[in-house]
Amino acid sequence: MAFSNVLRVFQPLRTSILRTPASATQHLSRPTFLQRSIATTSPRFLEQQTEQQPQEQPPVETATPTADAPSSSAQTEVPPSLRQYAYKLKKGTVISAGRMVRTVRVLHWNVEWDAHLRKYYRKKEIIMVSDPRESLRVGDVIEFSSGYPKSRNVHHVVERIIAPFADAIEDRPGVMTRAERDAARAEKRTAKWERREARIREAGGNVKGGPSPEHVGRIRRLIQERQDSFVPQIGFKRAENAAKKAEEAAKAEAEAAAKAAAEEAAKVKPAAKTTKN
Repeated sequence: MAFSNVLRVFQPLRTSILRTPASATQHLSRPTFLQRSIATTSPRFLEQQTEQQPQEQPPVETATPTADAPSSSAQTEVPPSLRQYAYKLKKGTVISAGRMVRTVRVLHWNVEWDAHLRKYYRKKEIIMVSDPRESLRVGDVIEFSSGYPKSRNVHHVVERIIAPFADAIEDRPGVMTRAERDAARAEKRTAKWERREARIREAGGNVKGGPSPEHVGRIRRLIQERQDSFVPQIGFKRAENAAKKAEEAAKAEAEAAAKAAAEEAAKVKPAAKTTKN
């Protein structure tokens, strides 16, 4: 028996890994080869499948500008383009609070797969979590979610307090819900859009609320200037060399013309002397 097989014999089985088996309904919901072949020829089968599995689309939230916005006939209600991030709920314990503005450090236990031993092991992770109202204390067991990036290093936000430590929950500021956070983001985006439109209106630009004039970058502007100049697609040194060569050629032509004129004048003078004699 090979030595590697001996090691495999003494390794424990992976019975401690809790995996939820797929339910029977999930296996039944997958179409078989016969069902797929029927679906390609029978439209009624497709209608039955769509009725059994209706698709639910989340409602689209539209935010209207606030009352403090400058009123004008050209202003239109533009909903803020808020991206919906996928998130995952996690649990952890707060180990540091009050040292950063609206941010805490949370200890979260995760599992890591060891490819060599082919087993799962517990792994400790320290995650920075956003606390919008600073309602967390050291020792709190909380539930937080990932998704919306608050800053470069903070990609999680607190959802609720599972087990408070020290102060009671009633004595702290309330934790913001997901709907409240989305409303705050929409309000912030709307205020930003209003400030942008006000700047455009003051500069005398587009005030209809549509797309602003096209932005031309530095490289693109240089390319356009070179194309519009008198020496397109030619470098400055090449242009200078070409100009020098053109000047030299013009001087040579002028000298040749002057020499030819002098030779003709010299020929004309002897002819005049012979006629006088």
